[in-house]
Formats: sequence, structure tokens, C-alpha cells
Amino acid sequence: MLVTSKGLLAIKGLSQLVDEPVQHFANFNNSKHQCVAGWGRKKSFFRAQRYAQKHHLQLVCLEDGFIRSMGLGKDNYPPLSIVYDKTGIYFDATQTSDLESLIKKFEHEADNLRAKKLIEAIIDAEISKYNLKFQEIDPKQFQPQKNILVVDQTFGDQSIGCAGADQTSFYKMLEIAISSHPNAKIWLKVHPDVVAGKAKGHFNPIDLKKYSQVELFADYVNPIALIKQMDEVYVVSSQMGFEALLCGKKVHCFGVPWYAGWGLTDDQYAPLDILKDRRKVQRSLAHLFSCAYLKYARYLSPVTGERCEFEVLLELIKVNISAQKQLPDQLVAYGFSRWKKRFLPQYLQFSHVQLSFNTWTKPKSNKYVVAWGKKARILKDQDFKHVTTVEDGFVRSSGLGANLIRPYSLVFDDVGIYYDATRPSRLEQLLNDIELDQHQVERAKKLIEQLNRLSISKYNIGERKELLRPQHERVLLVTGQVEDDESIRLGSLQIKTNLALLKHVREQHPDAYIIYKPHPDVHAGLRLGKIQDADLERYADAVELDASIVECFGIIDELHTITSLSGFEALLRGKQVYCYGMPFYAGWGLTIDTEQIQRRQRRLNLFELTYGVLVEYATYNLPQTAPYKLARVNLEDVITQVVSERTQNISSPKLQSTFAKIRAKLIYSKCL
Repeated sequence: MLVTSKGLLAIKGLSQLVDEPVQHFANFNNSKHQCVAGWGRKKSFFRAQRYAQKHHLQLVCLEDGFIRSMGLGKDNYPPLSIVYDKTGIYFDATQTSDLESLIKKFEHEADNLRAKKLIEAIIDAEISKYNLKFQEIDPKQFQPQKNILVVDQTFGDQSIGCAGADQTSFYKMLEIAISSHPNAKIWLKVHPDVVAGKAKGHFNPIDLKKYSQVELFADYVNPIALIKQMDEVYVVSSQMGFEALLCGKKVHCFGVPWYAGWGLTDDQYAPLDILKDRRKVQRSLAHLFSCAYLKYARYLSPVTGERCEFEVLLELIKVNISAQKQLPDQLVAYGFSRWKKRFLPQYLQFSHVQLSFNTWTKPKSNKYVVAWGKKARILKDQDFKHVTTVEDGFVRSSGLGANLIRPYSLVFDDVGIYYDATRPSRLEQLLNDIELDQHQVERAKKLIEQLNRLSISKYNIGERKELLRPQHERVLLVTGQVEDDESIRLGSLQIKTNLALLKHVREQHPDAYIIYKPHPDVHAGLRLGKIQDADLERYADAVELDASIVECFGIIDELHTITSLSGFEALLRGKQVYCYGMPFYAGWGLTIDTEQIQRRQRRLNLFELTYGVLVEYATYNLPQTAPYKLARVNLEDVITQVVSERTQNISSPKLQSTFAKIRAKLIYSKCL
């Protein structure tokens, strides 16, 4: 495909979205190119139109999709969706378009059922074209009688003239809304680009003062959240009109947008004559949605870099919307090493978040702070009010953290931290309150199945080899840990070393066959916790150094641990787990515990524990999503990434520093 704009050529992922290589038209070669594309009704389109006529090429019009990105295009957020039209463009009612042709076709029940489910998901999550963090809406500001929304647009927007409207259409729309609803409150909605100071609208605020019942609504709010508060909606050609239809509102059109003329909108004031009798059939809302969002628009997965179905992108946007609502506008990062500073911003790259690093000095106590591990606990003990602890997540990477392998998962805990049993944590509160619907139960089941079938663990290291079960009635696995780890210091009252654990298990189970598996960081000589060979020979029947922890699960009956994550991973594989400390997964009725935590009141099933830990609590990010400014992905995406790396026999990029190498040698010599 040829494009007539260098701006188009620079769109990330454009060749994947259009399913062919993209080249600037200045390098035209008759033998290679069959089409030329421009954008919307901008100069690049008319340039492409002339070029196509001259060189007998197929003309293609590209535009942003209806659900575009996590921020404004004018803020350089690349599109995650475009539309591709060979006959026109959806917002130009003066001629037919591929979308109009799709809508004219017969409806299909299967397509409509899929559309209805997605409409429900979009409205529930309040997903719109630009998914910024919006201001919260106060329902009390709307009067109980009747609220009418009148939608302004940016001055000079292409869709206005192409819908047979002009500036006078906006004043006509306002006048009719006022006269039709004399006792209602009229809310005049300003476009987001106007709020951001990047464009101007059609109304002069001074002129609006003569209308006593009209109030200018300039707050930066979610359009769907605002529509939900309204009784009826008035538009010229805004996409908010279709979103209002999705919300079940009555919509009055004063131009001819793509969704007008199909029997769903009040078109008595719309210049339908520009259609020249093209839209003569009635169609359902589900059909319009299916045609526009599922057949006409194209979507790009920032995870794979390839085209994807709408549902894939929807799940990514949902998790990002949920995450950004929880974050303040300004964050100070404290206690992060140099290499952690490289990946932390990617977990927080939301349009509204300003992240700064305090390297040498403590932040002010009134600031919102994210701090790593121990540093966060120190600040909380010093009465800092807004401290969020950051730590590695539970499906972390394809390699060790001690080797400076970038994590694909982190946890952000504004209450405590999951491994600190001495005080509450966000995870503990979440699990005490968790209630799953059927969809969430099914997702938890599928995740457990994937983790088991694909042998996914925290670090995803070790050989994938078939182990033979020892010829013994009862086989136990004892997992070692890093002995100076906070999870042992804050999660165990009695047993605090690997040797003490192994010795205790042998004393309690003298006739069992015991396999000991050291922690990967300890085995690699990077952390403390080595057991001497003589002690291993005395208390263990075997030591497993090479096989992954997941492979070990296949040959054991029980797992014994202090607070290791391996206990949680063993639960996912249906194994009996003994805990000699108080890890996050203990105390919920799923493990045999030697210590108790009174704060944990619930008895959970495995699906509730899995969903709470891996979906609700942990967060996920992949480095390839950074160009799209997408801060979060789902666990399913990380699983796909890990499997891909395993297939290609690669690990995530290393940032191995000289300091890390020296530290490993020092710790190894200390262990000896």
C-alpha cells in the first residue's frame, strides 16, 4: 500500500492493520503497488485520490476506529484501531461507504448475539473512543426531573460538513432542545479536545448566558458515564450519539452520522436528502454495532503486534481503565535501584500520571509514594500516609530477578504487602471480601488449566524433563527459600532457615521420601540459604537442581514450605501443602498450617484464591506495549509471552550489571 503522508507512514502497526507493507508514494513502482491510501477527508486523502486516478490504483480511506486508544491522538497515542474503506468513509454521508454497504446486508442472529454481549461489556466498563482517566461525575448535580444532553464538536471537524451540517446546525440543535424541553436542564457538552485546549467548539460561552436552563458542561468526564445521567441526547454527527443509543437513550440527529437513517434515531431535523434515498431499510442496534465495530473496524494487539479480534483489545482496555482509576495524578517513586527505574514507568504510563524519582532523599510525607519492598515499610512506620509497596508478582518472568531479568508482573499494595503477615495487606482484604460471578469462576478455571498444561511458574526456569517418581508410598517436596527474604522474616515465627525446615520435616515424617529443591537464586549463588552437602545427605533422600519446580509437582504427594510461592503453585496442581509460616495463601482453609492469622476469616475455594491473587491483586506489563502507551496487560498475555520465549529458547532481556556479578560472587563465598 502506498500512503501520501509521512504521518501515516509513522503510525505504529499500520502495515499489520492493513495486511500489507506500507510505503510512501514518492517511491511508487507500478509492478509492486495496487492501492494508495489517505486519511479521512484531510489533504492526504485528496492527494491520494488524485494519485489513484493518475496511476489507476485502488483508492483507500483510513481513519481512527470507534475505540481508539488509552489517550488522545493529539497527545501522540497511536491508534489501536482503524477503519479501512475502499468506497468512501463512514462519516461522509454524501456518498456510500463500505460500512453503509455492510449495514444494508441482512442481519445474522449469531452476529447480533455477539454484539449484544460486547455492548453490555462496553457500557459496563464505560469504554469510549479515548479512554483517559476522566473526572468522577457527581450524580447530585443533575436534577431529578429531566436532563437533556446537547453535544458540541470541534470546529471544522470533517464529520460535520460530510453529514450535511454546518455551524448553524449546532445553534438550531440547541434552540430545539430548549423549546422541546422547557422544564428540563440542558447540558451542553464540550468536546475533550476543546477542554484540553487543542481545538475550539461552536458555541460562545457569552452567548449561552441568555439561556437560563442551559449549563455548559466542560468537565473532563467519561462520555458514557455522562450519557447514563441523561434522558435524551442531541447531536449533529458526534459518535456520542451512537454511544447514547448503546445506553438506551433517545437520540436526535441534526446531521446525518453513519448511524442515522436506519430507524434508530429521531431524524426529523437531519438533512436526509443528502443520502439520495440510499438508507431505506431499518436495522437493529446490534446489527449496526456488529457491522461497525466487528466487521468494518480493524484492531491491533499491542501484545503480539498483529491484528486481533475486538474482544482481545476490549480485555486490554478494560484492565487499563480499571488500573488508572486507582492512581493519583502525581506519584513519587522511592527506593528503586537503577535497573528497576527502567521498567517501573511502563507500569504507570497512564495519560494523567506524572511519575518522578527520589533517589537520594526521602519524599515529603504528604506525597503519594510508590516504594520498593523494605523502603515502603520504613516509610509506613514513619507515618507516611500514602505509601504503596511495590514487589515482584507471582508469574514474573523467564529468568531470575537476581539476574536482573525484567519482571512481567508486579504487585502494588497500598495497605501492606502480601508476604508481611504481621499486618493487613490489600490482598488479605481482597480475599476476605471476594465474591466471584460465573464469568470470573470460568476465567479462574481456565487460568489454572493453562498454568498446569503449560507448566508456568514464577521464574519459568529449569529443564522441562520427565521425572520418575521414586518407588515409595509417600513422596514429599521441601522447597528452599532465600533466608534473608522478607517473606521469612515477616511471615514465620519459628522456622526461619532452610536447614531447620528440612530437619523438621524429616523428624515429623521419618518414613517419607523427601526431595529437597533449593531456591533458584540460592542455587545460582546469588542469595543466602545454602544447605551443606552433609546435611542434605542426612535429611533428604534426593536433591533436585535441574528440573523446574513444576516438573517436580508431577511426582510428589505433598509440598512442605515456610512461606514459598511454590506452595501456591502446588495448590494449583492439586497437591497437599504444609505451611510452617504464614504465606499469603495460608489460613484460608486450603493448606495445613502450623501458625494462624486471626484476620483471615474466610474459607475460600481454589478458584476464589486464584482469581484474587492472580487477577485482582497482581498487575502485568509487557515491554512491547510501551510504544502504544499501554500500561497493563492480562495474565493470559504474559502466559502467551512466556510460552513464546520458551519456544524460541530465549529469556527476557537481561540488564546484568557489574554490580550484580560482584554481588553474586560475594554471596557465594559467604555461603561456603
